[in-house]
Amino acid sequence: MAAVSLFAFIFAALIGLTMAWMHFKGKKSGMALGLAHGVFALSGIALLATGLVMREASVAWWILGSFGLVAAGGAYLFSRQVRDEPWPGLVIIAHGGLALVTIVVLAVWLGKRETPPDEADLETAQATEWASPDGSALAMGASLGR
Repeated sequence: MAAVSLFAFIFAALIGLTMAWMHFKGKKSGMALGLAHGVFALSGIALLATGLVMREASVAWWILGSFGLVAAGGAYLFSRQVRDEPWPGLVIIAHGGLALVTIVVLAVWLGKRETPPDEADLETAQATEWASPDGSALAMGASLGR
């Protein structure tokens, strides 16, 4: 689930970049883009949170909290859009900047977490598994994705 959330965040970021570009060009992005951006971002948050419920990962909780701050900025910008008020450029930059940094941190964390073990690691774990009478190698084998 956490890996799928990355794709939702990337789609949200692409829509957000389009909206920011339009804003700084002096054009209105419209409600449809704002809603699509929010749906993808909130879907990413929900998928990430669901993935975290399934497994313990302290770094991911920090990532989720960071996306919570990003969402708060997005809610503020959306509230201004609904009232047809101009967006503050600094808030757009802070919202997008924190989102971008958090997406990169999520991608790096997922890349490190999802890396399959080397064949040599698996062979060592298998050899150790049979040699360890207390069963500690079973936990090691499980941590290597077995």
